[in-house]
Amino acid sequence: IFHVDDVGMSHSSNVGAIDATEKGVATSFSVMTPCSWVPETAQYLKAHPDADSGLHLTLTSEWKLYRWGPLAGKARVPGLVDEEGCLWHSVQQVATHATPDEIEREIRAQIDRAETLGVPITHLDSHMGTLFARPDYFERFARVGIEKGIPMLTVGGHMTYASQENKEAATKLQPWIKKIWNAGLPVLDDLHTASYGWQPAEKTEKLLALLQELKPGVTEII
Repeated sequence: IFHVDDVGMSHSSNVGAIDATEKGVATSFSVMTPCSWVPETAQYLKAHPDADSGLHLTLTSEWKLYRWGPLAGKARVPGLVDEEGCLWHSVQQVATHATPDEIEREIRAQIDRAETLGVPITHLDSHMGTLFARPDYFERFARVGIEKGIPMLTVGGHMTYASQENKEAATKLQPWIKKIWNAGLPVLDDLHTASYGWQPAEKTEKLLALLQELKPGVTEII
């Protein structure tokens, strides 16, 4: 599964995701509902209802000059905001300050925003992997997904790449994988996110090598 993150963050991210999926390079994308360009995404999805569009649940705001805040509002999720009233820059800052209750409130607010705009939600995943940073965050993520019957980005197969990239996190989250599967929701065999660090000149060669060495099963490549 070739997947595109960060849709709705900017006009260019929208254009890139749409171009990639319409030309068959990628098969799905996910939307950051706290960001400014989500209405453009919503308009596209109204005209293309068959697009595989999930939510890129967003609990960080990593850029220096382009920032966004929580949809739940600062008063309801004070542990999720920095001195500017925006979401924290890093995953570690979120993990240090935000409670699981605040995480769940913001997840639900972002789902509500998508539903209000009429954005279809085929799946849920996590911007910068924040929802995988702590087991109690992942539990809230899983509970909401199970409650609403929405597939989530979860890995429970051989986890060849997922274990290489963060073995500790992959192990700690396993108790919830069976619950997600038993709820009738799919679970990936593996997840590959190391391509974030690939340099432009080496991407083609590395991608071809990756495809040749993939094990059988369903692997998501972000």
